[in-house]
Amino acid sequence: MEKYIKAYEYEKNVNPPLKGIPLFEKNIQDCEYGITFIDFAELYNIDYKSTSPNLLASFIRLNNDKKKEICLQNNYNTENINNSNNFINGTSHLFYILNGKCEISIDNELFTLLTGEIMITPFFNTLNIINKNENDDDDDDDELQIYYINDSPLVNYLGNRPIKKIFKTAVYSKDFLLHNLEILSNPKNNRKGILLSNSDTDKIGTNTITPVLWALYNELPPNTIQKPHKHNSVALDLCIKCSDSPNIYTLVGYELDKNGTIINPIKINWKEGGMFITPPGMWHSHNNIGNTYAYILPIQDAGLLLYQRILGIVLEH
Repeated sequence: MEKYIKAYEYEKNVNPPLKGIPLFEKNIQDCEYGITFIDFAELYNIDYKSTSPNLLASFIRLNNDKKKEICLQNNYNTENINNSNNFINGTSHLFYILNGKCEISIDNELFTLLTGEIMITPFFNTLNIINKNENDDDDDDDELQIYYINDSPLVNYLGNRPIKKIFKTAVYSKDFLLHNLEILSNPKNNRKGILLSNSDTDKIGTNTITPVLWALYNELPPNTIQKPHKHNSVALDLCIKCSDSPNIYTLVGYELDKNGTIINPIKINWKEGGMFITPPGMWHSHNNIGNTYAYILPIQDAGLLLYQRILGIVLEH
């Protein structure tokens, strides 16, 4: 027992030198068919998949000729769960359909989703995704592409498994997203975006898409230079529309000068179908110096952090 327990002097060890969250980019076009997890488990010294300490991001690619469907398990009776890519131990799951049409069956419920739609679902036993794009000899674009995020790293960190559904499965249609973006956004604000929510998170008061996940459907109009902002959550940003990558980008850095400009920023050009990680505590601003519209979907663990009162979002005015 004495070899197991330890003690540390307070002032020298109260801020341990943990490895930072990496700046990272990944595009679905660079992924294999099936599911590709963005995994930094080794960086965090853990034995389960993790993109950020609380969230796991992945891309799903299905093709009728190569891999048409995929089954995800969140069932206690799943065998060899530590060796299975398809075992997901989460309470919150979010799917964004980047391209195509699919059927998603969740236990006894069946949903059909199209390009540009979002689905959220809580704990499930079995979730099956089937590519429903039609095979057409004159059209090779029968691929289904999905961005998928869950909170399994948080649950695994606690050594738990979910047993209760804490919100309802729901679909946010593309028409719903674009209509509310138009009627709710104030063009005078620093950004044109809408926070996605539901009745269950409204009761908590977090204005988030699940009790853990936060999602912003964000439009970046032409000739827009956003002022920098920062927060304590990790942003897993998905570029859902961008036709002018050289002129649309995010600047990221640790400090601002006296004019509120990021000092020595790192530039991340938006690429449609790509995600990038914005680490916590870093100033960042989205910029569009071109003449086209672009859209991004940042997903964060801010639902959890808002409830804990530690999100710490700061806007540069």
